[in-house]
Amino acid sequence: MFHPKAEIFLNHLRQNYKYIKAQVKDVKVMAVVKANAYGHGIVEITQALSNEGVHGFCVALTEEAKELIESKIKNPILHLGRICPQELDVYNSKQVRCTINSIDDVKILSDYAYEKNISIISHLKVDTGMGRLGISIEDLSRVIDEILTHKNIIVEGLYSHFSTAEEGEVQYRDVQLNTFKKIVLQVKEKLPSVKYFHIANSAAILTCKESWFNMVRPGLSIYGVSPLGKCCDELIPVMQMKAPVSLVKKIKKGSFIGYGRQYIARANEKMFIIQAGYADGIPMEFSNKGKIEINNVLYSLIGKVSMDLIAVRDHIGEVQIDQDAIFWGSKSLRLELLSKEYNMIPYEFLTGVSKRVKRIYIDE
Repeated sequence: MFHPKAEIFLNHLRQNYKYIKAQVKDVKVMAVVKANAYGHGIVEITQALSNEGVHGFCVALTEEAKELIESKIKNPILHLGRICPQELDVYNSKQVRCTINSIDDVKILSDYAYEKNISIISHLKVDTGMGRLGISIEDLSRVIDEILTHKNIIVEGLYSHFSTAEEGEVQYRDVQLNTFKKIVLQVKEKLPSVKYFHIANSAAILTCKESWFNMVRPGLSIYGVSPLGKCCDELIPVMQMKAPVSLVKKIKKGSFIGYGRQYIARANEKMFIIQAGYADGIPMEFSNKGKIEINNVLYSLIGKVSMDLIAVRDHIGEVQIDQDAIFWGSKSLRLELLSKEYNMIPYEFLTGVSKRVKRIYIDE
């Protein structure tokens, strides 16, 4: 069947988790599974990690939290996103922890918890320098004082988020880290029941042991990709993005290929068509210069990437219909390398894989 597919290797997922867990040892791991587990499939990924013993999961949307609950995941779920007054029902579940970003959040949560006669488990997020969500340092004491007046809000954790942990220059990262350390001491004094403190993402897990505290939030690294701009031998790609060869043909010298006539054959050549395109998540940046791999041989894309089809030059002349072409996930086509070559980030490749790409889960 001529259909693009993403092969998801659950055994690689487990190996990546074991590597991370071996590094952080007794520190709790909250795997980040937002955006459909970075394109890998949130249900299948969380089930595999849950069976492996991961502490819990982080999501961005309440819909993602509900999807995990409906799939019978029992681990704690931290909703990283903003509290929405129309979606408070998700916090009825003792599994779900909300994020408090402001004093207004405290009041909204307390009113809802009082109405439903429940307690809501939360984590405080403090902005240490990312400049997006999070309680400002100046407002933190006021927010904590407000929380102390509401017994139906349980603060389980405190966290922040690095802005530059993946960069070689660590000065700003350390400014954020030192700020967070001071906040941890402040919160421990005023809220001694808080259990978890976390700021480390994948980059910080790999480069800054001092940032681990007692909980970490690996995202990209769980899926076998390093955020540091170079490959990490211990991380194994979980996804191989593939699509089949649907047509093999000869083209004459002077023939144009694809939209905009961006490729012209300089001689009589062989080419083949792959059944995949930008509607499947293949970046337009691959147009007329990308590479695919078939049987450990690299081939060059010719012409523009279109919605459903990609043309490739067959410089060997041995490609057959139905053979699978790999776009990324092999040793030669690691996302760390492709990201640098095309001025993209690995997250774009993974989260861009569309719904019509069939996920095939392999557990060897």
